[in-house]
Amino acid sequence: MKNKHKLICAIGTVLLAAFCFIAVGMLDDSSPSDSNAALSAANEPVAKIGNVEYYYLEEALYDANPGDTVVLINDYELIEDIELPAGVFLLIPCMDNDPGYVSGHNPDGTTTSVKTQYRTLTIPQDITLTVKGSILVNAVTGYPAGGNYDQDIRGGYAQINLAGNIVVENGGLLDNCGIITGPGQVTAKSGGAIRDLFVIESWRGGSHALNLIGGAFDVILADNYHDPFPLNEYNCHNIETTVKVESGASFSGNVKMYGSNSFNYTVFPLIDNSNGLIRLAPNAYLIKTYDAAASNGITDDKGRTTIQIYGGATAENSTLNFTFSGVSKDLSTSRFTFPVDGDIEFELHNGNYTFLNDFKFLTGSALTVYSDATLTVPYGKKVVFYDQFEDEPNVSGTTYPQRPAAYILLKGNSTLDIEGKFGGIVKYETNLNQITIGTTATTSHVESLEANGYKNTPASIPLYFDLQTQKVVA
Repeated sequence: MKNKHKLICAIGTVLLAAFCFIAVGMLDDSSPSDSNAALSAANEPVAKIGNVEYYYLEEALYDANPGDTVVLINDYELIEDIELPAGVFLLIPCMDNDPGYVSGHNPDGTTTSVKTQYRTLTIPQDITLTVKGSILVNAVTGYPAGGNYDQDIRGGYAQINLAGNIVVENGGLLDNCGIITGPGQVTAKSGGAIRDLFVIESWRGGSHALNLIGGAFDVILADNYHDPFPLNEYNCHNIETTVKVESGASFSGNVKMYGSNSFNYTVFPLIDNSNGLIRLAPNAYLIKTYDAAASNGITDDKGRTTIQIYGGATAENSTLNFTFSGVSKDLSTSRFTFPVDGDIEFELHNGNYTFLNDFKFLTGSALTVYSDATLTVPYGKKVVFYDQFEDEPNVSGTTYPQRPAAYILLKGNSTLDIEGKFGGIVKYETNLNQITIGTTATTSHVESLEANGYKNTPASIPLYFDLQTQKVVA
């Protein structure tokens, strides 16, 4: 029975669902001059490789060879452009004697661990860190208890204060479990990878999730799980600075959850051309920003993510993997209508955009299609924008907030082509010809399933939405 409950949690962990660098710098053969020594903490060593200590992080990275681990042992501010070589691991620690990865994951929190900033790397304006190896901005995350606990930072954490640039090149990895903040930019070039902490909010438990998607393990093992998706709210913005993801790069979420006396882990591909919710067209790119002070339409509901895409993309599905008792299992979001949390908005520019999976945009969310962009809902796919949402009573503290209606805004000469199922508000600036409704389209009484409270029968209830059009002034 214990293993059964652990599997429930593992399944719940992976059934998650919704959503960086340009200059390359190399040091000269000489080390940084002694005149800059004041930038290191109290004139003490700031980095080490094994037992060899360095007074400049740049010098340590210059000396590092493939297979080396460079540890930042004091707070430090970069003084010139530098490259993290391929095969070299840079650890920005979150505690004394930081182990880095523990069985492939960042350290787990305890019931007594307290969120505390431990180590800081500062990258000033006009300075670029180019990443060809891998960086772990480490943190203690997770709370060892089941139920509605956000598995966020719960202990010591590392931070990058970024006014300059971090550029992740082909083969490089920036893995952030701590915080990256500031007016600078992180860019992932084609072949580069970024991971950020993915925090599930208002989690209602693994057994509730299993009840929603089929009620028995057999449906999971046979890939017969189904709507509704077992969560609606999530965050992925511990990288608070601007993130640019170029086509061919990837952006994923580090997921950690707790149940049956153990933590469970997975990596959730969000932006990836072969396995991601968002798949960029060739030469396209995406800009992700986060505004902690932005309102989501109601008092005390702040913190908003904006995703701008240039050059075209498809909205598809993501496959996640978990391992239980030595058995590896893949689970796909393709079997769900994936929820877009209401604290996320999208802007689509100059390109063709197509939904190739079912999606529901919850109240509070918005999607703006700019001039010279087209948006298509093809036959066989369903997209719903919630104009209202009364969440059924569930686990205390997990009710979805009352946010304003979600909508699409068609600006200028942009268009929406509906060939599949579509319900919700579409605002347009020019005329109704911006909206094309094909002969195969369904635009009334479009169904979307939500939880019917906590483990009730039936497990879900249907909501219905109609296409509503509204003329707005440009």
